[in-house]
Amino acid sequence: RGVWAEAGVIWVSGQPEYTNRRVTDWLKKQAKLEIAPRAHAYADRIGKKISRISLKDTRTRWGSCSSNGNLSFSWRLVLAPEDVLDYVVAHEVAHLQELNHSARFWAVVEELYGPSKKQQHWLKKNGSALHRYGAGN
Repeated sequence: RGVWAEAGVIWVSGQPEYTNRRVTDWLKKQAKLEIAPRAHAYADRIGKKISRISLKDTRTRWGSCSSNGNLSFSWRLVLAPEDVLDYVVAHEVAHLQELNHSARFWAVVEELYGPSKKQQHWLKKNGSALHRYGAGN
């Protein structure tokens, strides 16, 4: 059966030596399933189009937005609380309109997501712990 989640538990079948890789691949797939619809919904709200969404194995950024509309996210966001994941997605989509961190940018984030200080604080306090997952693949 591969990897699946049931009643809050991640189950993994197969040989133990492949467990880490199987779980990491499954988490990346789950991240895409969680992030893509949110990103497109936020982009629609501000009348912007996303060129491409990709997942990365980043250590220094939770997401990025290029000037041509490509959004990238750390797959580890799927391990964060849902409100934190939502905030990061809204933050990156806001860059489709304002490719900076100006007051106008933060107004777009507020329009899309609402107040985000709590989520920013969570990332600063707990974000580094998420990097333990998937290490050593």
